[in-house]
Amino acid sequence: MMIGRNEQWTGVVGAVAGGVLAGVPALLSARWSRQSQREQTQAQHVLLAGQLQSAHLLQVMEPRRRVYGDFVAAVHELRTRLYEAWSSGPGNGYGALLLVLEDEELSRRLEHVRAQDALEGPDPVAAAAESVMDLLAAMHARVLSVEESDILAEFAMTGEEVPPPPELAELKQRLNDMITTARVALAEYGATALLPATIR
Repeated sequence: MMIGRNEQWTGVVGAVAGGVLAGVPALLSARWSRQSQREQTQAQHVLLAGQLQSAHLLQVMEPRRRVYGDFVAAVHELRTRLYEAWSSGPGNGYGALLLVLEDEELSRRLEHVRAQDALEGPDPVAAAAESVMDLLAAMHARVLSVEESDILAEFAMTGEEVPPPPELAELKQRLNDMITTARVALAEYGATALLPATIR
């Protein structure tokens, strides 16, 4: 009779132990699953926060990038028109240059983008833009001075070729400096500059 009881207890203990042992992996699996879900949720929160921060940064930087791009595009257009005027001017490239430099619509556009750059900053970009505009003002003064003097007539009498104003060649470097400065300013805020490559 005692042996039967012992066997029963042994069976009960064995069944309980077997159940516990069978339940341990399930408990561990459930705990691991909860921990894994918690880690995934945290990772998703970090990723979402990063995406929101990036989106906010791009939203903040987009106007600045557009302003820089507008300035570069306007000056590049002017530079192209100046070279076309110089190469197509019939015997008087300075007169053709003056017509481009005094184009009212283009002048208004340049002043507009110049003001935008000054407002957007930072200072190095505004200074680079101002340097371009200063060069254009110097070119206008030189071209106007040559047009109003007898220098062109003297060149024509001697058969010498009239050289282009030196500011025309320097404009490329000033524009490239503006692009480089704008790229640096945008990179400091973690935004990729969508500006054209430097002018060749």
